[in-house]
Amino acid sequence: MELHPDQVQVLIEFLTAQESLLKPISSYNKEDAEQALSKVYQLIVAYGRRVREGKSGKLIETAKPNILPIFIPRGNYFTVHQAAQFCRATSKQIRAWIRKGKLEAFDLPGLGLIIEAGKLNEFLSKRNS
Repeated sequence: MELHPDQVQVLIEFLTAQESLLKPISSYNKEDAEQALSKVYQLIVAYGRRVREGKSGKLIETAKPNILPIFIPRGNYFTVHQAAQFCRATSKQIRAWIRKGKLEAFDLPGLGLIIEAGKLNEFLSKRNS
């Protein structure tokens, strides 16, 4: 989670104000850990609500996210699932080949991995020879 300097200050002020609730949490044993974690989540939700509403109760504007276009070269592509069917393998095996660098793929943020058809055919010819 990225915070701007002003948001960090607000978070520190909020947690300092909630210090009496946070101190006992650190002394809990494992049996009470779930309840302690619940309290921490409640504090985080309360902080988020306070940040969204601002001090005046009005919604504050957030900075626009940096959205960069993704370039995908022209061609035919397979998803991991489709490549697995084409190779008669599992999706897990396809991902392992990608991770090991044996098969080239593009990772599209929010969409997943895609594999160029030509690269998949090259990989299969090397594998079968």
